[in-house]
Amino acid sequence: MNFYRQPTFVVAISICLFFLVLAFTFPLGIRENLAVAATSTLAVFGNYYLVLGLLMVLLLLGIAISPWGKLKIGEGPVAYGWFSWIAMLYSTGMGAGLMLRAVQEPVFYFTKPPRTTDLSSEVFALEYTFFHWGFTPWAFYGLFGLMVGYLVYGKGRLMLSSSLLVGRYRKPVLIVIVDVITIISTLFGVVGAVGLGSRQLLVGFQQLFVDVEISYGNNAFVVLFLGSLATLSAFSGLSKGIRNVSRFNISVSLFLLLATLFSGDILGIINNFGLSIAAYIYDFIPMSLNYGDKSVSQEFLMDWTFFYWAFWLSWAPFTGVFIARISKGRSFRAFIFGVILVPSLGTFLWFSVFGSSAFELIGKPENYQGQFDSLYGSIFVFLDSFSFGGIMKILAFLLVFTFLITSLDSAIYVLGMFADNGNREPNNKHLLGWGVILSVFTIATLFIGKEQLLQAVSQLLILIALPFSWVYLLMIGSFLYILVKKKNHDAL
Repeated sequence: MNFYRQPTFVVAISICLFFLVLAFTFPLGIRENLAVAATSTLAVFGNYYLVLGLLMVLLLLGIAISPWGKLKIGEGPVAYGWFSWIAMLYSTGMGAGLMLRAVQEPVFYFTKPPRTTDLSSEVFALEYTFFHWGFTPWAFYGLFGLMVGYLVYGKGRLMLSSSLLVGRYRKPVLIVIVDVITIISTLFGVVGAVGLGSRQLLVGFQQLFVDVEISYGNNAFVVLFLGSLATLSAFSGLSKGIRNVSRFNISVSLFLLLATLFSGDILGIINNFGLSIAAYIYDFIPMSLNYGDKSVSQEFLMDWTFFYWAFWLSWAPFTGVFIARISKGRSFRAFIFGVILVPSLGTFLWFSVFGSSAFELIGKPENYQGQFDSLYGSIFVFLDSFSFGGIMKILAFLLVFTFLITSLDSAIYVLGMFADNGNREPNNKHLLGWGVILSVFTIATLFIGKEQLLQAVSQLLILIALPFSWVYLLMIGSFLYILVKKKNHDAL
């Protein structure tokens, strides 16, 4: 079948072209309507996002400790060793975002706590950062990956979201709708991350090398450069390009982490790390449902938690399918605990080291001078405070760059699989096509957002994630039906 005759590809491309025409023709109108639509959506569905996030965590943990935990994602040996597996998980699922928020987010909660608390300012700031970057995002990713991986490697189905549709739901029109919504959600999720990350790259380049203007044109050039390299990496496949870049990312991240750790108050950092994890686990359910004395304002939720949950949701298809693609041979239990616990603990340590070191530089919250307020430049300002800050800033810049490449090439590869009828080795035409589309879409988002890029990305993802969440719930229902049916058939 020619790739341009596949209905999923045709419908997805048509929607993409329609959006691009609107974005470049009516950018101001799009921005204004996005704001209104996102506010209205959150007024109705905001708490729905919170409940959905908690549901994902509890459901995954329930599967892990149940007899289903013994099931495997396909037979045979594991496809990748633990180090390569974790490296690809971490680089694809979190990487660039951790560089963006490493200092800025903990400092924000440290100096502007969203609610009163008995915890110290340091522990509370880290607890809330852990909440946004911990179990919930990895549950969004992991559950999707588990479902697709089991059906692809255990049942021989195609690498598509619609593979989970069973019985009366498995109709041609519904199959196309599910796969198209998955593609569009993936597209906008990755576009949002690349848009923010490319802006951070430009700011880093300005601080490190040449005083370039932070302009739309320069930002667009960075996106095109990233897109070109990521497409070439995707051409080389999982075992070469993506795995090698991921291993490099983890190695440099560890060096940067350890250099920062040993330059600061090691005992204080370790103490904050342990206390913040304990507080996070203890408060996890009330924070997830925003009730009682753990509740925060609706304004804070709209600016932070709702945005994050929509972001993780929109990343679930591409990250989940990518995780499924590299997880063949693992048991459900090993997969779930590996996906939820290992990356989360790594993330907690990352924020503890960078956040605690920033707190030490600030002193008391009331002494804060705003030096770490910049979303894009805070990490570079922070590293500049060290005696060997020049080298660390170069490494941080390189890490932002390679993390973005990893996310982009993984997304290109997964979108290629989606559009190529679930082919695990997608046609190069699809890879090239999605490389171009991701780049052009990111440039369009930059054009719409201009100086309010974060707000535009946030609003876009809140809208896109909603229909995908319904598809996700439909998939979960089908998956549980398949598991129950299997249990009744062979009693596991």
